[in-house]
Amino acid sequence: MKHAEKLVGVAMALYADYETGENVCPSNGTIAKELGYGGKAPEQTVNKIVGRLRKAGWLTKTGKVPDGPVIYRLTLPRQGVWLRSHTTYIPSRATAVGVRSQRRRASR
Repeated sequence: MKHAEKLVGVAMALYADYETGENVCPSNGTIAKELGYGGKAPEQTVNKIVGRLRKAGWLTKTGKVPDGPVIYRLTLPRQGVWLRSHTTYIPSRATAVGVRSQRRRASR
């Protein structure tokens, strides 16, 4: 994950409902302003990054405010995630369940 994607992801997470991760709906302009993005088209830059986060599975579109921003929910990607700083692999839930069931079978 690129640095810009992490920044936008964290900025989006600050707008999420704490318990459910839903109702993330800041505008791209708001995120661009908070992160200090300048240049010709800061909102388009954020839009591209949000698109990459959606494609990677970190955000899911759940709706749209009339004449306003898109509403997202924070999600986790289906595949496992490598945490570079700790060199740790966190498998997805489906993978973790599969590993546990294989261990149980092997121990019998």
